[in-house]
Amino acid sequence: MAGKLAKYRSKRDFEKTQEPSGDAKVRAAEYPRFVIQKHDATRLHYDLRLEHDGVFKSWAVTRGPSLNPKDKRLAVEVEDHPLDYGDFEGTIPKGEYGGGTVMLWDRGYWLPEGNENVDEALKKGELKFVLAGGKLQGSWVLVRMKHDRDGGKRNNWLLIKHKDQWSNSDGEAALRKDKSVASGRTMKQIAEGKGKAPVPFMLGGKHAFKPDAVWNSRKKGEPSAPPPAAKRRAPRKKPARKAPKAKAAKESGPDSVLGITISKPDKALWPAHAGEPPVTKMDLARYLEEVSDWMLGHIEGRPCSVIRAPDGIEGETFFQRHAMRGMSDTIDLVTVEGDREPYIEIDRADGLIAMAQVAAVEYHPWNCAPFNPDIPGRLVFDLDPAPDVEFDTVIEAAKEMRERLEALDLVAFCKTTGGKGLHVVTPLKVGKASKLGWDEAKTFAQTVCAQMAEDSPERYLIKMTKKLRTGRIFLDYLRNDRFSTAVAPLSPRARPGAPVSMPLTWSQVRAGLDPARFNIRTAAKLIAKSKAWEDYCDSQRPLHKAIERLVRLRAA
Repeated sequence: MAGKLAKYRSKRDFEKTQEPSGDAKVRAAEYPRFVIQKHDATRLHYDLRLEHDGVFKSWAVTRGPSLNPKDKRLAVEVEDHPLDYGDFEGTIPKGEYGGGTVMLWDRGYWLPEGNENVDEALKKGELKFVLAGGKLQGSWVLVRMKHDRDGGKRNNWLLIKHKDQWSNSDGEAALRKDKSVASGRTMKQIAEGKGKAPVPFMLGGKHAFKPDAVWNSRKKGEPSAPPPAAKRRAPRKKPARKAPKAKAAKESGPDSVLGITISKPDKALWPAHAGEPPVTKMDLARYLEEVSDWMLGHIEGRPCSVIRAPDGIEGETFFQRHAMRGMSDTIDLVTVEGDREPYIEIDRADGLIAMAQVAAVEYHPWNCAPFNPDIPGRLVFDLDPAPDVEFDTVIEAAKEMRERLEALDLVAFCKTTGGKGLHVVTPLKVGKASKLGWDEAKTFAQTVCAQMAEDSPERYLIKMTKKLRTGRIFLDYLRNDRFSTAVAPLSPRARPGAPVSMPLTWSQVRAGLDPARFNIRTAAKLIAKSKAWEDYCDSQRPLHKAIERLVRLRAA
């Protein structure tokens, strides 16, 4: 290790600077980490650092990374850096090596593509890799420039984004997200030593460096014991298929979850119920941490509205779909045609925790295909019973809906709503040539529900008129519209007892099922042992074929 850092150490006088020497103990991670530090030195640049073999392989990217595959950004390879360098955010005094302001601009996990050997790829001069960070995701490549392959004074590479779902013709889009992923501060705040201290990723302690950290002999910002790294999911093309991610370490303090500090952790969001104590804000955060793998598969890449209850569910609650001032950088924003205001999008586990911190108690994503708001990705049939309808009757309705969908070669899944109803969900296959949009999806869902109501008018209806509801179940097909939402699987509900929308196996959908048993206290353990929805991604079917079959059956 000392040999790898010899060049790094030779450039620094550790009697004058408190830059890390590489002796600090770095917490272990299941997957290699990356850090990008925005560095306002002699020239503004972005330092890309990839963890490999105990050090950070490092490149200075002169104009910053571009999301446009047509852009080739110069990346000058510099000396290997110690891993504890990846937690610094502050100012290096002028006159010292690398003097200037440093921001932790992005961080996360990375992997080489395929089974490529990193050392061989670097020697060859072409490293293809995948990033899973807060601002950068997807496939990238570093290519050594032709004239720098034979030991020139400078070791120049090109950083290029591969074309995928995270690329963007607006190459500067990511650079405009110009706040620290570790502290939420701007470069100006960091330079002034103001704002929150950065949450560490590589080291330990609640804050590895103080807000006014300056690397010289007059200021100290010594690391202490590990905090959690933000839990992130590696890039995926399908919404519910799991991919490599790091396991988060235990939090450094009792009020932190996945690096997000929970203020007023003991604040009751749900009151005591049926002999159980109140459910607190910290209970909500830890629940979302436990179910994040499962839940993200069904909300990632989709606009997501939330219901917030700052004073608990018995106080004032409000519905939020758009960004608000002060929102965490862990929350993504997406602009959709037809609305000038960007929508909330939650693509990461720490994003869920950030929403728990602002008392978001319910999560209602769109039903679009991931990262494509214009294309339906699933159909949701909401079976909403009148108050006088027994739940066993709703169960029979769900089974009938399943039979009708399967007759159209669709695959049906079921979940509780967290109330008195059930949702029957069918995933849709979306291809490059998909031409059917929301109008067709809504018409199809309406037709299925109308047939069911026509066949049993004494049991079902498709109109919301209250005077007609008595003794019947409203077959709500209106969830299948572009701007409509449905409560996410495993989302809590703002109702007494903190119930959740629980995915079920069809063997569970039988008489005697009690939806109230699925709540924040029980759901995480139950879903961990369940096989519910395990073949969801493999069950996607094209909508156009279901429509063709429906037409044939109606004509028969």
